[in-house]
Amino acid sequence: MKHNYFSLLCVAILFSSCAQTYHFVQVFETKSSSEEALVKPQDGDFEFEDENCVILYSFWAERGDASFAIINKTNQIMYVDLSKSFFIRNGIANDYYKERAWSETLTNTSGTQATTSAAVSGNLSYSYGASATYLGDFGNMPLTSANPILTSANVQRTESRGLFYSTALANSYAISKSATISEKEQKIIALPPHAMKIVAKYAITDVLVSDCDLDRFPSEKAEIIFNENNSPLKFANYVTYRIGDSEQDIVMENNFYVSKITNYARPCTYKYVQREKRPCQNRTFDDSKKYKETYPIKVYDKIPTFNTDNCFYLEYEKQSKRTLYKTDDFKTYYYNEEYQGYTNQDSEGGWIGGKFVR
Repeated sequence: MKHNYFSLLCVAILFSSCAQTYHFVQVFETKSSSEEALVKPQDGDFEFEDENCVILYSFWAERGDASFAIINKTNQIMYVDLSKSFFIRNGIANDYYKERAWSETLTNTSGTQATTSAAVSGNLSYSYGASATYLGDFGNMPLTSANPILTSANVQRTESRGLFYSTALANSYAISKSATISEKEQKIIALPPHAMKIVAKYAITDVLVSDCDLDRFPSEKAEIIFNENNSPLKFANYVTYRIGDSEQDIVMENNFYVSKITNYARPCTYKYVQREKRPCQNRTFDDSKKYKETYPIKVYDKIPTFNTDNCFYLEYEKQSKRTLYKTDDFKTYYYNEEYQGYTNQDSEGGWIGGKFVR
């Protein structure tokens, strides 16, 4: 039994060692079903406008960025009521206001320690004495103090002085200073006239969409198109506000749906365009006087192969022993901090461990 288990384990390790990791990207393209929606041609953002405000969206991010910017067009203060505003995903409402509170504690600790000791050892004693030896009962002579026979005498005085003193002082202390900053979630957001604020709370989704007509692991890309009725993902922002001293609530509801999903083999999602000139020197931290207009090596900018307007994405991977896409067909690029771009290791070398390798 143990032998069979060991054999199965070896087969599993062998299989996993032969498998390769392939990376993919699922890109969601969105449209709006709101009549007042406008796609800004300069940056592809969604724009919604009424007589009082403008609401802007830019979804491009992993999992999708559902935050919005709201601009007060009026000459009065605008009040956005988050307790009456919601992010709605496939019919499920998510509150913008949850009575939450955040706190941040900053602590600064300083301390010191000192130890002092001294010791001298010795003793202190005095002894005085005298000794005498008498011959008594010699020749039957009586031995008395008046008639001693002194045969030897010794007087001795010994003295030694010393001092024992020991002290040890240990002193340690620590001073800790802390400050806690607490912030409560705002129920009402106030916008001054002609000012903007950003409301950020939710991602659009973190779930991959599977469909029988959509290849999940394409060699290049695979796509499927939806309409508003059969879209697998619909979402909206329901924003409530009032203007100035008015007590009347005004609602803007911005509705969206996923109109197309494309699965890409990740090398097909980006192209690398060679950069001809260095960017403005003031945009980097390099204050070297050796600034040159052109690069000593080829540097590339990473650009999506598709239009990112009103899109967001999710990344995923698959381990497979079978070839899902040919990695040899794609060059490998490494990000270069010095030039804030990419270099190609195959033709021009690459940056590994902070060093350029040809």
